[in-house]
Amino acid sequence: MTAHSGSSSERSDESRVTRSVNRRRFLRAAGGGLAATGLAGCLGGGGGGDGQGPFTIGANLALSQGWSPWGNTILNAAELAAQEINDSGGLGPDGREIEFVVEDNQVDPSTARTKAEQLIQQDDADILLGTISSSTRVAVSPVAAQNEIPLLYSVQYEGQVAEDYCNEWLFKTGGVPVQTVEPFVPWLVDEYGGQFYMLGSDYNWPHRINEVAKPILQDAGGEVVGEEYVQLGTTDFSSIIERVSQADPDVLFMTLTGPSPTAIQSQMTNQDVRGQWTDVGLAHGQGSLSGADPATVEGVITCHNYAETMQNDLNQTMIERYYGEFGDDVLVNYMTGPAYISIKLLEQAVEAAGDTSPAAIKEALPETGLDDSAVGTARFENDHQLTNDAVAKRMTAEKTHEVVETFDPVAPDDGCDPI
Repeated sequence: MTAHSGSSSERSDESRVTRSVNRRRFLRAAGGGLAATGLAGCLGGGGGGDGQGPFTIGANLALSQGWSPWGNTILNAAELAAQEINDSGGLGPDGREIEFVVEDNQVDPSTARTKAEQLIQQDDADILLGTISSSTRVAVSPVAAQNEIPLLYSVQYEGQVAEDYCNEWLFKTGGVPVQTVEPFVPWLVDEYGGQFYMLGSDYNWPHRINEVAKPILQDAGGEVVGEEYVQLGTTDFSSIIERVSQADPDVLFMTLTGPSPTAIQSQMTNQDVRGQWTDVGLAHGQGSLSGADPATVEGVITCHNYAETMQNDLNQTMIERYYGEFGDDVLVNYMTGPAYISIKLLEQAVEAAGDTSPAAIKEALPETGLDDSAVGTARFENDHQLTNDAVAKRMTAEKTHEVVETFDPVAPDDGCDPI
């Protein structure tokens, strides 16, 4: 298979609208006007769980502010799964065709909440898909609950400490810290050594990752030799790299996000310190590193619940269809598989319920699960949180990830009252 770096994954608004028209979905511009008004009639009156007409997925995603690679890969993956369902006769006993209404929430919580309300109340969305950032999810999930509409969230996040974790209308197919950190950290100690320097961006997810990782590291015989957090968007790491060098760790354990991964990798290369320790970056995905020189990121180790190169037939089939549908240069990353499987689990829930209403989907989704899927095991066991495989990955010179270890699935402890 051809290597794909995702370097051209950030499409312009104009190209996205054209694809939206051709694929019978429409994008609402950030200001609230329709970007493809000719499709309004295609969606008329169908949604909201009344069982008539198209089944409407309201996609509330970040498609600007530098986040379009992630928003697009989630949307593309969900659309691919939906198109497969449509091609097989549609969703549910009445064969409802799945269509999308797409909103750009601009990574802003207030905007995301407003967009969610529009999708539900004006566009009659049967379910919501999104968001990406935790702050926008926290803003949107109460709207889903108030309107009794399921919300599918396919991004790795902070897990049980999240204030909306036990929202009964929220279904999470992205990974939580315990699912990756619990098997990954002991493996790192065995492979590379136990002296860890922890470096993260200063917000919930990096802090939570390290809170989970530290006792696991200690139990594995390792120790933390340094820990610090930088402001979101930091791109100057010169003094930090010097401190890391002085600490002389075996592993630089990074939970940096935004532009920081590319910046620190470049600066470590320029300062000729790469190779003195093993670079581990839990947010070092292809989207984060799309502008990086391959020589600065080759060999970085990460761990997620999904990788493009997972060796199972269903994943390889999905990847071939994905590139065939959206082009060879689109981004595939650790959000792609979870977004795709979200729609496949929706299909399974509707089949089990025999009903496409939001209430029926909400009741059926916790009982869904696949032992074999594009992401491996995929099963809701506790807290509306998907249990699935985790894989350690190494970045190649082509800026793709090769799987170097596959871990058994980890289910989070049941932390919610029955929901």
